[in-house]
Amino acid sequence: MYTLRTRVRYEGRQVDKLLVSLYIDNSLVNISITMNHDDDPRYQITWLVRRLFRELSALADEYLADSGLTAADRAILEFLYPACERTVPELAAIYRVSRQHIQTTVNRLLDAGLVEARPNPRHKRSPLYALRAAGRDTFAEIRRNEVELVEELFAGLSESQLDVTRNTLAALRDRLD
Repeated sequence: MYTLRTRVRYEGRQVDKLLVSLYIDNSLVNISITMNHDDDPRYQITWLVRRLFRELSALADEYLADSGLTAADRAILEFLYPACERTVPELAAIYRVSRQHIQTTVNRLLDAGLVEARPNPRHKRSPLYALRAAGRDTFAEIRRNEVELVEELFAGLSESQLDVTRNTLAALRDRLD
């Protein structure tokens, strides 16, 4: 007998599905229980935030393609903009991903001449990374290009809707910190 818990999509919505297979009188019986959380606004918000994150990440990869950068590259440039110095472990903690993922991204940005490694007086084996002039210019250009996308995305939303959205998302983020 075994139990498998998975996440699946049903008509574009994410649902929980519990699959149980067991033997009864030497016959395999499969039981499937689907729990749809559409009636829980907390689940709806969580699902929408996840989907929005994926869609924004894909959009960033799309509009950054000509520059040879990815959404992950853009994130590192943003974390270092305009004049921050951070180690790979610090960047990983901010981005909430593995140090290996950040190191791969930083290496790519080093090779592109957008960031530089500086000595770290607190830790000899963990250099500080900072933007080079080319990295600052690149990120400033990315931000200028994003203005139209952001304006289009938020068109038609009132200031009060934006305030409620910002405050709600900030409160949720603070709970995770």
